[in-house]
Amino acid sequence: MPPDFRDATERHWEDATCLRDNNRLANADYLFGLSAECALKALMLGLGMVLRPDGAPQDPKHRVHINNLWYEFIGFATGKGGARYAARLSGTSSPFNDWDVAQRYAHRNHVSATVVEQHCVGCDLTRQVLYAALLDGVV
Repeated sequence: MPPDFRDATERHWEDATCLRDNNRLANADYLFGLSAECALKALMLGLGMVLRPDGAPQDPKHRVHINNLWYEFIGFATGKGGARYAARLSGTSSPFNDWDVAQRYAHRNHVSATVVEQHCVGCDLTRQVLYAALLDGVV
């Protein structure tokens, strides 16, 4: 099935906020990271990112998770006419530097409310950037 990064962005965001609101922090945090990743990949697709037939990004540098994709997005978007989107993320270090896809295997007590809030704010920023691109007709 083809990827739908835009829908995945919203689906993961909705589930993450529901889980956070019900004190299910570990899974909420995981989904905030996936939502942010999908938002950036949706925008990258609009800017010309090429997908393989299986739906994965063709460039291996784009087949990474949000802890690495944040910085890759900035360079990609800047080079593809999306500097205005990259600029919204480049003013600060990535809020996902401490996020890792492998945390799905970790004990739930390893995720604090402070970390979840940091990732929630970072995720919301990526969604705002995606929405700006939608309004601009890029996505």
